[in-house]
Amino acid sequence: MKYNSVLKDMQEVDESIEYLKSVNLFPHQDKIKSWDTSKMIHILNKADRRSYVLDVGCNDCPILPMLSILGFKELYGCDINISSSFVSKLDTYGLSKDSVGIQNLENTTYENEMFDYVTSLSVIEHGVSIEKYFKEMSRILKKEGLLLTSTDFWEEKLDTSNSCFFGSPDIIFSLNEIKDAINIAEKNGFELIEPMDFTCKEKFVTGFHNDVDYTFLFFVFKKIKSLN
Repeated sequence: MKYNSVLKDMQEVDESIEYLKSVNLFPHQDKIKSWDTSKMIHILNKADRRSYVLDVGCNDCPILPMLSILGFKELYGCDINISSSFVSKLDTYGLSKDSVGIQNLENTTYENEMFDYVTSLSVIEHGVSIEKYFKEMSRILKKEGLLLTSTDFWEEKLDTSNSCFFGSPDIIFSLNEIKDAINIAEKNGFELIEPMDFTCKEKFVTGFHNDVDYTFLFFVFKKIKSLN
């Protein structure tokens, strides 16, 4: 499976759903989000079940429930908002409420180099400072740890000025902005696990940004050095 890429066609979404079902999981509630969800699960399904995993922007995200089903025990989550419906899901999947809390991912209270993996499913486009994101993820990830991130993408810059999320501006990252983000990540001790494949001819996602069409992008960074 190619990890560092953009969503190219709906066949990839269908294949992602089939993969999730093959490991006794379920599609994302928004069908098209099964694409990046499955990439995260494909990577983590090969990991030691004793690994420490943090899901940032965890509210209403299926990653922690899925990892619990797969047998992971050291699962943590944070978000600026935690809904009662998500808390009820924690009970359903045997997850500890104490491991999930309200925190700003740009400045968390987790210990230095605490986690083996951090997942971020469509979070950074919601008003997150990219500089602070990579700095904080570098702080809390162990050396050789992986940062798994998906976000909204289109090659040219698209206008989303009328779109917001809990009062924060939504953006769709352009090619130049993603390249800038990769440079920022590298300055914070990360490197891509494989080259990016930006090839994409069509916009497959609609309805999330006031009907501005776009696609998704997924990239994985490995922490190769500590900056502390």
